[in-house]
Amino acid sequence: MLSNFDAAVEAALIRKEISSREIADENRSGQRGNNFELKNSNGKVVSRISMERVEQLKDPEALAKAIAAAQPKVQVSKEELEAEENKRKEERQEQIEKAKAEREALLNTFKERGIKRWDYKHIRLDYKGRGITQEINLLDIDGERVRGWSDNFSSKDVPTLPEILNKLGDDGWEMISHVVNQDLAQNGTTMHYYNFKREKL
Repeated sequence: MLSNFDAAVEAALIRKEISSREIADENRSGQRGNNFELKNSNGKVVSRISMERVEQLKDPEALAKAIAAAQPKVQVSKEELEAEENKRKEERQEQIEKAKAEREALLNTFKERGIKRWDYKHIRLDYKGRGITQEINLLDIDGERVRGWSDNFSSKDVPTLPEILNKLGDDGWEMISHVVNQDLAQNGTTMHYYNFKREKL
């Protein structure tokens, strides 16, 4: 633990009120009220530090933190910032290239072993009215809303279910499941969930 005088000197140095320890005269300095006054050899007050601050800085650990906090922040030039940003971009690009190479190696392994890979498509819909004409009221494809209940009378062209199924079949999609979710409440909605898959090309 530092003495009151030494802690006050350190505080004055941190505040740049004195340029060196030798400026303060220990014999002339001392506590006055709630402050510790540092005086030079002529008796002139060169710094006035609160006793609360003096008590804090008597702890070497607290003093070290205060000195570190008072150090001027290193200014980084524009060129250094740009160089650092370019380095980060290069590292990100390297990571992307590495991930691509790993992905390519994995796909080649699948191909060599005859492992098939699949794409999947999910369709959620309900019919207009009782569904006799198979016209679609609400339609979501892969989680994206194509037609909502609020715009089901708009001029937006939405195919009927047979048209959708034929188009998917032509594109190589095979239906793998169809689930019906019936809302049992009066005038409830019957939702149809269709899942398709096709082999990745």
